[in-house]
Amino acid sequence: MHNYPAESLDIQARLYGLGLLPNHLMLIGSFICAYGLFETTLERALWTLTETSVAGTRPFTEKMNTETQFKTLGVGNPKLSDKCNAVLKIAAKAAEDLNDYRNSLVHGYLLAVGGTPMFMKNPAWHDVKRNKPVGDAYIDEPFQDLVLIAAWTLFKVVQLAEKSLADPAAQRAIEALAEDVNRARSYANETRHLCYLMNQEKY
Repeated sequence: MHNYPAESLDIQARLYGLGLLPNHLMLIGSFICAYGLFETTLERALWTLTETSVAGTRPFTEKMNTETQFKTLGVGNPKLSDKCNAVLKIAAKAAEDLNDYRNSLVHGYLLAVGGTPMFMKNPAWHDVKRNKPVGDAYIDEPFQDLVLIAAWTLFKVVQLAEKSLADPAAQRAIEALAEDVNRARSYANETRHLCYLMNQEKY
C-alpha cells in the first residue's frame, strides 16, 4: 500500500523549505475557504437583489464575470433602505480588491527569495506583453489576517443580502455591518496595493 501520509508530509516539508510555514498555509487555506463561501453565496444574493426567479432555468449569473457580479451587488435594490444599499456598494468595492488579491494568490508565481515568500501574477518576464495587469499577494503579517477578516465580512453581507427582501431583520443587520464593511474595504484595498505603497515608501 502506498504510504500517502509520508508523501504528504514530505510535500509539506518542501513547502516549508520555500518559506511557506504552517501558519502561512493555515491562513492561506482559511482565506480560500472564506472567499469561497462569499463567492458561492454571492450568486444567490444576486438572484435576490435582481428579483430574478431561477427555478427551472440556467441562472443568469453563470454568464457574468466577477466584475459584473460585483457591480450588480453594488447596485443593491430600490426596495432596500439607502443605508443598506450604501453598505452593499462599499462591499462591492471591497470585493473587487479582494478578488484581485485572491487571483494573485491562487494564480500567481511563488517568489521565494529569502524571508517571507509572495505571489505575483502576470509578470512581464522574458519581455512578454500581457493584457492583464500585474498583481501581487503578500503573506507577511498582518496581511493574511486582514484579507481573512475582509473575506468573512463579505460573506456575512451576501448571506444577509440573500434574505434581505423577505426579512426586514436581514436588512437591518446589513446596515449594522457598515463599520465592518468599511474596515474590510480598507483592508482589501491596502493589501491589494501593497506593492505600490511600498514603492511610495509608506511602509
